[in-house]
Amino acid sequence: MTNKENVFLQSELANELNRMQGGGTSYRLETAQLALALSRHVKVPESLRDREVARQYVRAVSMDLQEDRAEDVAKMLSMAARRAYSTPESTFSVDMKVKLEEKRNRFKKRGLRVKS
Repeated sequence: MTNKENVFLQSELANELNRMQGGGTSYRLETAQLALALSRHVKVPESLRDREVARQYVRAVSMDLQEDRAEDVAKMLSMAARRAYSTPESTFSVDMKVKLEEKRNRFKKRGLRVKS
């Protein structure tokens, strides 16, 4: 059941899977595959930002997973959901975005590192 909301989460998990295929361990690769498979059935993907909700979802959907694996899949789902649905800068007003850009430029002039 892929809807418009799940696309963001699945995109993040696909990116994670690609990173794992490029140099991750087999355990992390399998964790990414499981997380991507489970993400296809989530009705409210934004709710997975909360790690406890993600844990409950993973335990409810796949009871045959070992405890450590279930925890790792829940963590990966949670982190991917946070990256996919927590973009505070996109919700800033235009004035705030301008002020933020000015501040970044001031830091760059001084040679300080800036997270973007």
